[in-house]
Amino acid sequence: MKGILTLTLLLMLCFISCNNNPQKKAGKDSTEARKKGMDHMDDFSVKFATDAAISNLKEIELGKLAEKNANYSRVKEFAAKMVTAHTKANAALGQVRYSSDVTLPSALSENDQKHIADFADKKGPAFDKAYMMEMVDAHQKILEMLDKAASRLKDSSLKKYAVTMQQEVTAHLDEARNILEDVRKQYRPEQGPDVSH
Repeated sequence: MKGILTLTLLLMLCFISCNNNPQKKAGKDSTEARKKGMDHMDDFSVKFATDAAISNLKEIELGKLAEKNANYSRVKEFAAKMVTAHTKANAALGQVRYSSDVTLPSALSENDQKHIADFADKKGPAFDKAYMMEMVDAHQKILEMLDKAASRLKDSSLKKYAVTMQQEVTAHLDEARNILEDVRKQYRPEQGPDVSH
């Protein structure tokens, strides 16, 4: 009888400990808190704020990598500029978040981390080309997102952020195109496409 009682207690303890995973509970609590914090926000506003934060985080991480892996001085200078600019942009977005009650991501997803890791394998001219092509593509997408947000956002603080960032991102895009063209000329014409249009 004692053996059965002991076995039953052990099985109950195992069952309780297996179902009481603190990481799952913390993740669930965080998700629920995020949903509650965004209840008053429309889906478009939440998506914009989240996407803008992720874009900033990606630019910061890629910029740090470019400062180490780039060969051409203009690429390194641009990368340092992107780290500074997107750190400031994310801080500004963080301030907007407080008035808008949007919970922003503070880290990149596993897919975004893998995307950045793909760049880590490249060095010198190959890195310069890949990074600058990424910068042109990323800034085009960010500008499209900001243009759409500036006309559709209902939250005034997020709208102001989008409008403010449009001019800066346009300047970054123009500079990225110019540097990519320069990288193409610097190495070989087949190192990069003509982006002068």
